[in-house]
Formats: sequence, structure tokens, C-alpha cells
Amino acid sequence: MPPALQPVADGVLLGALFPRHLFNTVVLEGPAGDVVIDAGFPWSGKRLAGLLQGRDVVEHAVTHAHGDHVGSSAWLCAHTGATLSMSAVEADGFEHGSVAWHSGAIGRIGVAPLARRRRTVDRRLEPGDTVAGFEVLAQPGHSPGLLAFWRAADRLLVVGDGPINVSTDPGAPRWLPLPAGLHHDPAATAASRRRMAALEPALVVSTHGHPVRGDRWAAAGC
Repeated sequence: MPPALQPVADGVLLGALFPRHLFNTVVLEGPAGDVVIDAGFPWSGKRLAGLLQGRDVVEHAVTHAHGDHVGSSAWLCAHTGATLSMSAVEADGFEHGSVAWHSGAIGRIGVAPLARRRRTVDRRLEPGDTVAGFEVLAQPGHSPGLLAFWRAADRLLVVGDGPINVSTDPGAPRWLPLPAGLHHDPAATAASRRRMAALEPALVVSTHGHPVRGDRWAAAGC
């Protein structure tokens, strides 16, 4: 059976990459076409092609330039014709530099090289910009320019990293925490998550794990 996108909110769909929902892509249905958030590993292309078949993808926005989020970004843009958008803080590093921002060796050695395929960044996102009706928020810590996407109308928050909910029940999460060494700055990571929690999101949709109720996400560790 071909892979399918799962509706999780109005105009928001979640696509499981591999393995299952530990790694996701998020599709935002915008007025001008779809925006795809994050592209997974370098080998995610076939899965993404199945998920996005027949859809009009106009923009690919990434939460941050770690290899497990931008591994297939260059492929996705070439395959769909979408433009690439990412944090202005991380764009230069992605285009022609290093994305080894992890504080621990495992991330620098094992994750950063997954971002080996690069391309030009078409749009350098700043806090306050909008993507498919979502406001761009700065969430630095896990990476220098980590971004989140916020829709105040229904209090929906799209994030790229943090504790991973492995439960399909958004009200009863089971957490798979991230090792501190995968963060660029663990203290800043915690501070940014507190700022996101202060928004009191109703639902948090992540490119790692299943969606979770905002109050449960706010109570989790980093």
C-alpha cells in the first residue's frame, strides 16, 4: 500500500518517513500550494515521492539544517520544483559550510554528514515571516537557527525537534528524550522550549514522533 499523508489539523498533514513516525515530514496546505516542512534523511526521497504524489508543492521550508531534516532537501526541491526556505542563521552553513552544530561527537560525526547534498537557499527566514499562514518563530538551542511555525487561530505549533512522543494518543504521550549531546546548546534549548510552551499551544506537531497535546508537550523534558 502506498504511503499516505495523515490529516492532523485543518490544512496540516503528517507524513511518516522511516522508521515510522520517529521521522516525519509535515505538509501545510497554503493558498498558493503546499509547503513541505523537513525532508528527512538522504534516503527519504522514494518515501517523499509517494507521499507527495499528485500534490502541488511550491515551497520546502526546514526547521533546521541537521542532516536528518535536510538530507533529502536538495532532492525534494529538484523533484518538485519547490523553492527552499530556512533560517537566515543557518543558510550560509547549509549552502557551503558546516552544519556540525551538535555539542556531542555523535551528532557531529553521525548526523551532520547526512546533509551532504546542498543547494542554494531561496528564502532566508526571519522571526515574524509567514509560511503558509504560519508565523515563523525562533527556537534556538537544538541548533543555532532552529525555527518553529505557529498558527495562532487554532494554537497549532509545528516544531522540528525536542522530546519525541512515541504514543499515538496525543493526550497520553510516551517520551523518547534526546541526548543532550545532540543539542547545540542544551541550556538554550530548554529556554526556547519554555518560550514555546508559554504560547499555550493546543496541539504540537513535530517532525519527530506523533502529535501531542500542548500541555503535555510543555510538561516534558528536552
